[in-house]
Amino acid sequence: MKVLLVRPEVPNLFKYANLITSEPIELEYLYTELKIRKYETLIFDGVFEERPFRKILETFEPDLVAITGYITQEDLMIGYARQAKSHNLSVATIVGGVHVQLNPERFKVMGIDYIFRSESMESFGTLVDALENGLTIPESVNGLIHRCGDRWIENVMVPVEIDKLPIPDRSYFHAHKNRYNYLDLTSVATVKTSFSCQHNCNFCYCTKLGGGVYNARSLDLIIEEISGIDTDNILIVDDDFLAEIERAKAFVEKVRAAGLEKNYICYARADAVASSPGLIRDMAEVGFKYFIVGLEAISDEDLRHYDKKTTEVINRKCIENIQNTDAQIIALMMVSQMATKKDFVELYKWAEKNKLVYTTVSIFTPIPGTAVYEEHRNKLISKKNGHWDFLHLVLEPENMTRFQFYFHFIWLSYKLYRLGKKSGGFNFDRKRQKKKR
Repeated sequence: MKVLLVRPEVPNLFKYANLITSEPIELEYLYTELKIRKYETLIFDGVFEERPFRKILETFEPDLVAITGYITQEDLMIGYARQAKSHNLSVATIVGGVHVQLNPERFKVMGIDYIFRSESMESFGTLVDALENGLTIPESVNGLIHRCGDRWIENVMVPVEIDKLPIPDRSYFHAHKNRYNYLDLTSVATVKTSFSCQHNCNFCYCTKLGGGVYNARSLDLIIEEISGIDTDNILIVDDDFLAEIERAKAFVEKVRAAGLEKNYICYARADAVASSPGLIRDMAEVGFKYFIVGLEAISDEDLRHYDKKTTEVINRKCIENIQNTDAQIIALMMVSQMATKKDFVELYKWAEKNKLVYTTVSIFTPIPGTAVYEEHRNKLISKKNGHWDFLHLVLEPENMTRFQFYFHFIWLSYKLYRLGKKSGGFNFDRKRQKKKR
């Protein structure tokens, strides 16, 4: 059996800025499992692939096409599945990934045969084996939904132990690593060290993944994986790498013991950073260059509204602790449909006062699969999947027109960019890869 693994292109204008582009790690996990089972497998990364998908189908002639993606790529995922069927009706089509996991109903459409919700690579391999040998799909395939005539059969989904995941084969990354970057860092590899999150911010999609069960990977396996990657730069994509402070401390010590000379990027909560200045200093010393922190808002009222369980004082302490090192904070901020002109102005002043260099601002967007989506679903003003990119209004602004809201949003985004530029940010050379000690 020949298997084609697909990541669609990104339907977002900011893709042209080329600031952040991540390795298709989800496809590499699948590739690894299929390689173990000796299937001929090809990765198609639509973010960079110049050949038309039609040409790939014609030259590779897959028996199975597996497609992953986020909500903004939903239409593309379905389109790729249907194109594969149009090319060869006997091709089996599978969709999976984080969007599919919590929103499988959206993929019960013509052109799709299998909806794979689990992170279990073993179950994916079992499914492919069954298809290869013409066997009945076993109920043991974790979380699978599959078509049977005019109905869909749904297997039980259970959380996966993350240590059961293989260390991914990065042949694809090593052949194309110049494509993947994070700001000034080039050849950036992506590493996953935990599932889900121990917190429950009401707008957050990630905390619902993996069955909503926080599950951390063995540090020894992580060090083994990182040691085997031929690059200086590692993006850790855990929802919160500081979910367990003692674990983070142990990771720092293992990095030191292994003598790993790399740069690291990670996500962290503001309260964990604020309460752990010593840890942040140690992490910066072993190579952590960027801490991506969802500060979200500058008022306690808004933070309570988002159920962040943090305060403006905590946010400022978080910024201070990172700025006291050689690392940088990537401050993630959010404006809601209730924002006024004053809110946009005050957010900029707050960023300026706190000497932020890299600040991104997004529009509050209730993601399908979260509690806030159910709360707002009857108020949505857009049904376009591409608008769920945190750059579009999907709820009617309450204190200004849509035009006024977009005007102030673009103004704020530009001003924050200029503020960062003035402070030395965004002035990087794509050729610079080595870590500066």
